[in-house]
Amino acid sequence: MRKHLASMLAIAGALAIAGMPARSAELLVGEIHPITGPASFYGAPMSNAIKLAIKEINDAGGIKAGGESYTLTLLSGDDQGNPTIGVAALRKVIGDGAKYIFGTLASGVAPALKPVMDANPGVTQIVDGTLAPGIVNGKNIFRNQTTQLGYDAPIVDLVKFKKYKTAAIMTDRFHSGNMGNEQKIVDAMTANGAEVVAREYLKLNDTDFSAQLTNIAAKKPDAIILRTYPNEAALITKQSRQLGYEGQIIWNALAPPATVLKNISDAEMDGILNGYAPEISDYVALGQDKAIKMAEAYKAMFNAEPGELSALSYDAVYILKAAIEKADSVENEKVNVALQQLKVADIPQIVNPYEAHPDGRLFDDQGEVIFSGTPHIWKDGRWHPYPMQ
Repeated sequence: MRKHLASMLAIAGALAIAGMPARSAELLVGEIHPITGPASFYGAPMSNAIKLAIKEINDAGGIKAGGESYTLTLLSGDDQGNPTIGVAALRKVIGDGAKYIFGTLASGVAPALKPVMDANPGVTQIVDGTLAPGIVNGKNIFRNQTTQLGYDAPIVDLVKFKKYKTAAIMTDRFHSGNMGNEQKIVDAMTANGAEVVAREYLKLNDTDFSAQLTNIAAKKPDAIILRTYPNEAALITKQSRQLGYEGQIIWNALAPPATVLKNISDAEMDGILNGYAPEISDYVALGQDKAIKMAEAYKAMFNAEPGELSALSYDAVYILKAAIEKADSVENEKVNVALQQLKVADIPQIVNPYEAHPDGRLFDDQGEVIFSGTPHIWKDGRWHPYPMQ
């Protein structure tokens, strides 16, 4: 009787276990973004988009690999737009166990993080924000954002289309992407018949640009190109008009309207041109289903609209998911190979319309995607695509 009872209990226990849902293993992922500080209007929504994608993935059962289901746990690092703080944040996130890193945004921070990543080949980074050159390697560092050249190309196209003969540029000297490509954009405009008659410089958080603008005004350029962040670009635009400049002003910055209008009125912005990679509000306006779905989910989760770079961060999480499932492993070495081989068609959830490389891959051998900027114009309180016809 006792043996029979024991056998029955054993069978019942086995059946109960079999009926229970399998427990998911935990996979730690990290992020490095300016969640606070002067660039938080970009960084905080990027962080939120990662949280949204992780929630969606976990709610759907996690990531399947090697016969396991993995739920993602996010370790957040706040670089505050400061390279020293960023390095410390990255070291901490890695030290706490994250093997996959999303970020960063700031072009002043990204180059400082690369030596840490190079020294940690067992950690994989997907860069979702910075345009800085030389910060990917196609081995364990990949980027799903465009490069600085992708932002500069529509500026060159605008200058050519508008047939400007002369231009001046103002560049943030601590923006490594802008500084690294300064000569390239000058050469490209020159090749298209526009002489660059003045090159002036500034830094983040500057507020008085009278000296630079006085020098530029003396040259009477057809256009002034502002290669900096939106707060500074707004102040420069305002001060240039106050000093009597009447030519075209062209921004070279992803600039959220809410941030722009903190420093300048809608009327003063009317007709300002810009060149940047399309962002989620552009896709929503075009009726793109995946963008609309993501924007609605973001608003439901955070009671706010997604930020201009949120879709890139959201995509980065799904790119990692696709690579892990393609590798059928969470081992970084195998996932890195999968990232190298990943095709655009392998990631149906991505919002941004990445163009496949000629061989169909998402990333080239250097770890870069094809994702270019387009011209925009300010009208009625926001940026709109600018048709060059």
